[in-house]
Amino acid sequence: MYQEIEKLLEKYYEGETTLQEEKYIKEFFSKAEVPTHLQHHIAEFAYYRLAAKETPSKNLNEELLRRIEKKGRIIQFRAISMRIAAGVALLIGGFAIGYAYNNRGADIVFVESKTEKAMKQTLQFEQVSLTSASERIDAVNKSLKLKALDQDLIQLLINTLNFDDNINVRLAAAQALAHFEEEPLVREGLIQSLKIQTDPTIQITLIELLVMMKEKRASQTMEQISQDRATMDVVRMKAQEGAAKLITL
Repeated sequence: MYQEIEKLLEKYYEGETTLQEEKYIKEFFSKAEVPTHLQHHIAEFAYYRLAAKETPSKNLNEELLRRIEKKGRIIQFRAISMRIAAGVALLIGGFAIGYAYNNRGADIVFVESKTEKAMKQTLQFEQVSLTSASERIDAVNKSLKLKALDQDLIQLLINTLNFDDNINVRLAAAQALAHFEEEPLVREGLIQSLKIQTDPTIQITLIELLVMMKEKRASQTMEQISQDRATMDVVRMKAQEGAAKLITL
């Protein structure tokens, strides 16, 4: 009965849907009768609807925003050497963050469920070429049903945000991480991610999330982005706005 929407979701996460098909998908998930096995997609499309209703500042050019959205659906990563270099930097940072996380003084014990094990398996870096974008998004969205994330799963979500080949998977990872904004490792991961991101869609998403989280430590990175002439104007403007808001908090 729901095979049509499932096929459209597959196309959507691979960046192959038409504007009309995307409109149909978004309308489908705005209804009340979404079947149980598809309900984990509701939060994602609700986020898109909310973002679409936000009023941009006077400085933001709406046409540029549309161009960014279109580009974001098809953008590919730069040379593999940059990917490896960023990965090494993140790995080094991960050890430092992990050490601080493990020494917070809180004796939290995570009991890993079968669902969590499956999520971790799907989000492993070596699984990217063996899984579809919809499978990885499904794994990411399942984290929203958890009350807490262990360090390994947080790091996997951060890695997914930074290195997955599909822009929709990366956006889903960013939104999932923001759901656990009280976790120090999540906050640090989002700040570090903003420093290395080059995709404008991801940059703007991270700026918005960090401002929403009132994460003042991100203001310096936003200021640097706002002054980087190699960055798209609309991202620079968004970073400038974000830095100004955080500084005044």
